[in-house]
Amino acid sequence: MISKGSFLYYLIALSLFIFLKYGFTLANNDDLAFLLKPTNYLISLITDSNATYVSENGFIHHQLNIIIDRSCSGFNLWLISYMMLTFLGLKYFKTNYQKILVIPVALSIAYILTIIANTSRIFASIIIQNQATNFQFISSSILHESIGIITNLSFLILVYFLVNKFLYKMKPL
Repeated sequence: MISKGSFLYYLIALSLFIFLKYGFTLANNDDLAFLLKPTNYLISLITDSNATYVSENGFIHHQLNIIIDRSCSGFNLWLISYMMLTFLGLKYFKTNYQKILVIPVALSIAYILTIIANTSRIFASIIIQNQATNFQFISSSILHESIGIITNLSFLILVYFLVNKFLYKMKPL
């Protein structure tokens, strides 16, 4: 149940979500660089692969035979994580000062988690792509989407339980 004192904060969070979701429909690779660059950097670091950035295509890893572009940005995961963290924060924090901080803190934490989850998802895809002969019974697009679903959902569930447990322990008696 949403308390009267929190309704405005839920409304602000939902409005920001809708605004950002609409912005994503208009975004290109350059607009999503704040998600693509750190993810590409970590993938390059982990795989020892250099990427070439082409605005229309994204980060092209010729050695890995992959492209990290708008569809790989993790933007939707960022928004879902942000909303989940905001709702958890507003559930536990009671003062207006705490509630005001929930939205920017949730956006920041969701951003970091998105970079980690996105890098993990792409790295898992690279590993499985290299083992493609073992997965011939599944089309590559279904396999790619399955990896994304499993990775993102796993991160969301794990983060939910950890944050919920942490906030519950912090809850004043």
